[in-house]
Amino acid sequence: MLWASNPVKSILKLATANATSMVTEILPNLKEYTKPTFTWTRKINKGNIKNVIKANYYNLKAFEAQFGPADIIHAHVGYPAGYIAMEISRVTGIPYIITEHMGPFPSYLTTNRKGSIRSFYMQPYLHAAANIAVSPSHAAALRKHQIPRVQVLSNFTDEITFKPNAPEIQPAVFTFFTLSRITPLKGIDLLLHAIRELRKRTGPVKFRIGGSGSHTKVYKQLAETLGIAGDVEWLGELTREQALKEFQNCQAFILPSLYESMGVVYIEALACGKPIIATKCGGPESIVTSFNGLLVEKNNPEALAAAMLNMMKNYKSYDSHIIRQDFMDRFSSRAVLPQLLQIYQKVIDNYTYKP
Repeated sequence: MLWASNPVKSILKLATANATSMVTEILPNLKEYTKPTFTWTRKINKGNIKNVIKANYYNLKAFEAQFGPADIIHAHVGYPAGYIAMEISRVTGIPYIITEHMGPFPSYLTTNRKGSIRSFYMQPYLHAAANIAVSPSHAAALRKHQIPRVQVLSNFTDEITFKPNAPEIQPAVFTFFTLSRITPLKGIDLLLHAIRELRKRTGPVKFRIGGSGSHTKVYKQLAETLGIAGDVEWLGELTREQALKEFQNCQAFILPSLYESMGVVYIEALACGKPIIATKCGGPESIVTSFNGLLVEKNNPEALAAAMLNMMKNYKSYDSHIIRQDFMDRFSSRAVLPQLLQIYQKVIDNYTYKP
């Protein structure tokens, strides 16, 4: 990415960037093909999208040279991935599908003044063989904008990696864990205000917040101002392994987002057998049940504090085995991947190339 606002950094990138193509084996049946290409704002030469497409076409051909013809392309997010897939599909005749993750949907970057998706960004959805939304509320947002062939298929998480502690160890002080980008959209400031309300009604409680973002410094200062700095530990960026330990060692997970298309961190907590507290912000409505957690109105610190107090008082009523099994039935790879394969097969069987 080159930035006009930072010409020195961009010139340095141009001078030092490594344009070597690479193939990296992630798993025995998963390879990542990389061909670095410069991109910039779409206001100038369309952001070099033509060469970005060429790079992806090169990667496709490198894959096919090893494994034979591709049957389907699966793009994640309408732009740029969906647009790239559409252009490659036009040349090759390979069908493509899009899983849209963007939330709130649509992004203000892709809409006109009336809030409608601009034609350029709409095209990939119109030509995709299927458009997958990751929750029912997300699907409703796609359909509202006349996106065709919408199907719902949730994200999943790895049930082998994310699993409960054995034996489970309870912290001495009730511990809530949060993992997210530290931004207003994730409601971290609301959580801090809720913690202050909670501390008026209960004894010691610990909050461990993982992640980084634009508002980290501001929210640390807010915690000081609210007098709760001693109750909150800021963990910064966590590796997958570190996040797993936090999920396993907390007693409950909490994230009061203002919007989630789905929210993978919620299901990672459930995979570890932990109850969750979430807000009515889209995706969580299809995740939270009466036996795995609590759902509260967003933008409401008082309701959030009441939910936390409820969780602490009734924690023993949450059965980690039932929570884990519900996760396995709905959000594990074992549950979701067969549905994805069915979508792939249906697209492949019914697709007719239209140059």
